[in-house]
Amino acid sequence: MDYENDTSWVRGMLHPGENLLWTGRPGKGHLLRKEDIFLIPFSLIWCGFVVFWEYTALKSGAPVFFLLFGILFVLAGLFLTVGRFLLAAYRGRRTSYALTSERIIAQTGSTRKALELATLPRMSVIQRSDGTGDIRFGEMAVYGRMAGLESVRFHNQSSLMELRNIPDVNQVDYRIRTAADQAVRARRQEDR
Repeated sequence: MDYENDTSWVRGMLHPGENLLWTGRPGKGHLLRKEDIFLIPFSLIWCGFVVFWEYTALKSGAPVFFLLFGILFVLAGLFLTVGRFLLAAYRGRRTSYALTSERIIAQTGSTRKALELATLPRMSVIQRSDGTGDIRFGEMAVYGRMAGLESVRFHNQSSLMELRNIPDVNQVDYRIRTAADQAVRARRQEDR
């Protein structure tokens, strides 16, 4: 499904009185993330080791079980080095985001996630020098020091939702915060 200029995917989901405030898609590029500082060297070492393992097992006439077992690790190494980037690019082409007066919605293929603005979890914004960035909701971050880096951030994959590679992320962040404030005020008015 092509969502480039099509908002019908979200318009059919709107509740009565809910307004569509913004739609967007992940920008192209920026497949590398801070976590890759460690994941790329690890994946290369992993792949090198398992290819050596398979080669040694093959040349020494090891039982078929060892060869088959090693192939699983080779496939995991290939995914870590190359496959995860291909998967991220594939998902990015099939992903659309929407901000309404009540919710934030992310759709990848036929899978949809939505968060209510009135009860929005903790939000963090990561902005790159070109203005693009990521907005994460409900994440738990772990900080660490390693190899002279001041602060390296490892993101827990349990975040509730992530808007990845958003062009002009500050503008989208402002829209989300403004809409969330209005949703919280409206909820308080309803509760009175």
